[in-house]
Amino acid sequence: MATKCSPYHSTDPTDPRVYHDYRNCPNGQRIEPENWVAGTGNLPRCGGCRRLD
Repeated sequence: MATKCSPYHSTDPTDPRVYHDYRNCPNGQRIEPENWVAGTGNLPRCGGCRRLD
């Protein structure tokens, strides 16, 4: 089951420039802890998160 959460994104420039709003998004789970930031960062929503809706 998908777990909705507050938006978050990565500050790593090599990561896709999107935000996530599901804890179990496979793309969001790849974000290294030191690059994890709360908020949308004014980025588009992750396609993986949209598929979890």
